Amino acid sequence: MSVIPAHVGSLSIAGEPEEFLNADAALVASGVFRIVAPAFRRLDPGAPVLVETSPDGDEWEDAEAVVDALFGFIHLANAPGPSTRVRVSGASLPVYPVALVRSISLSVTNDVVELQVMGDGYKRRAVSLRDFSGELVGLTALDVRFEDGAPLLVEVSKGAGSEVFRAWVKVPELSHKLTPGALYERTVKFIGHAFPTGNGGAIAWGYGIP
Repeated sequence: MSVIPAHVGSLSIAGEPEEFLNADAALVASGVFRIVAPAFRRLDPGAPVLVETSPDGDEWEDAEAVVDALFGFIHLANAPGPSTRVRVSGASLPVYPVALVRSISLSVTNDVVELQVMGDGYKRRAVSLRDFSGELVGLTALDVRFEDGAPLLVEVSKGAGSEVFRAWVKVPELSHKLTPGALYERTVKFIGHAFPTGNGGAIAWGYGIP
């Protein structure tokens, strides 16, 4: 979907997961690889991901790794040799354009909570989990995908070659008004949804090159 004047980009949402096998990953930094094919870099966080390494491309073994499911980065737990090859199997999430985006706002907060211990005369505080919410305004004639309240992967892009915003969200509120040309201008209010990564972290949102 091409961007038109007065609109900052386009909104895409994820479709059904598609399994893939043995996708090559290339070295981008020490111990960090990235899936080569852009179509496989959006990973389904609910599906298992298998990372394998090989010193020569002939024999492969399972590798311990942390996978960035939003942008396809592979962080190996053990430093590989200089000629090590890496491949990944999992399920990718294709995205489909559904709207032109006029504006998007994002709010990220860390609430401080008070810890209370019986018999302790001191007040203790700790930072809670980071939370985010936002609002997106754009043109679309389709909102059926927002209706069930299930976690949804959204992607906002300014055009070819630019960074994209990807986030797992839930949509508690949707409103619209009729604009010239019989298009509906939608205001989508969303709250963040995080998937645990298995190492104490979580997948929620980020900016990056597709």
